[in-house]
Amino acid sequence: MAMMLLLVLPSGLLSAADSLDVSRLREGSEAWNARRAAETGFVPDLSGADLKGRKFRGFDLHGARLAGADLGQSDLSGANLSGACLDSSNCQGTLLDGAVLKGASLRGSTLDGVVLEGADCSGADFSGADLRRAECSKAGFRGANLQNAHFREASLRSVDFSGADLRGAYLWRAVLDGAVLMGVKVSDTTVLESGRYADAAWAAANGAVSMAELIVPTAVAAHASSQDQTRRVTASGGKKEGNSRVNSVLNLWRRTGPVDAPYDAAQFEMVKSDWREWNRLRRQNPSMRVNLTEARYDHKNLAQINLQGADLQKASLRGTDFSQSDLRGADLRGANLSEATLVDVDLAGADLRGAKLWRANMSRTRLNRAKVSAATILDSGKPATGEWALKHGALYMAD
Repeated sequence: MAMMLLLVLPSGLLSAADSLDVSRLREGSEAWNARRAAETGFVPDLSGADLKGRKFRGFDLHGARLAGADLGQSDLSGANLSGACLDSSNCQGTLLDGAVLKGASLRGSTLDGVVLEGADCSGADFSGADLRRAECSKAGFRGANLQNAHFREASLRSVDFSGADLRGAYLWRAVLDGAVLMGVKVSDTTVLESGRYADAAWAAANGAVSMAELIVPTAVAAHASSQDQTRRVTASGGKKEGNSRVNSVLNLWRRTGPVDAPYDAAQFEMVKSDWREWNRLRRQNPSMRVNLTEARYDHKNLAQINLQGADLQKASLRGTDFSQSDLRGADLRGANLSEATLVDVDLAGADLRGAKLWRANMSRTRLNRAKVSAATILDSGKPATGEWALKHGALYMAD
């Protein structure tokens, strides 16, 4: 009986890799592929296996179970991974050029810096996958599920995205020269290479399909109107202005802002859709209370935004770009800032107790008198300490 290797996946679930299947990989592609051809019912179980830095060029791994496997820096050029399950796997810097990934599942996988040049990824599921700086030139993503995938600074030259689902995808600074976008699904949460959100006009110009649905619940309309009217009276010195901004806020309402959300719905939408207008509003009304508790801004472009003193408790800000933003005095207790860009961000006096900063880019981040605790997870993945706080000018506090 084959022995099983018990491993813990990133999700915390226990998985088993068949040690015999792992050892057979060492026999080389010719012996492995011959076995696959002879044993048509053989489904390799490599779940959670440590395969980092290995060479698997041309291997037949169709239908293989590779969930949670570490394939970082491995060479899978020309491999057949059609129908394989690679959910939550690590493929950072992996060579997959010319590989076949038709119908494969890579949900939540790490593919930062992966090479997918010329790969066939049609019908594959990359939802929530991290493809930052990926080299995907001439790859085929026809009909692929790319919802909430992160393509920042990826090379997508001449990629065929026909019919792919890019709702919520993050494409800022990606190179899309010659990309085929016919029938692509986008939404108002799709961030384009320009940093702007996809809209109906962009969709029409590129042959894409805008999936945004206008939903303006009565309670939301009343709330947004009341909030905006109050701000306009304050900003204009007591004189009421027209309701053009109210209409603009309401027209941006989508399913992403539920009526019973703990945050201010109008503020949530304005931050998401027009940070320049938001910053103008903050300048006019600096004492305005900002409530974005538990708001979700994952993988968004919020560079240079003014969120000074904002309530961002338990907000989800994973992979979000806050470059040169003002977050002084912000309440970020329990917020998730994993892999966020915090370059030149001012966090002076901010409350970061319980915040997650794992793999965040904190180059030139200012932390003067910011509050941290043992529950604060730093960019290194380690908890904050008194020594770290002293070194960075922060305040270490007991929870």
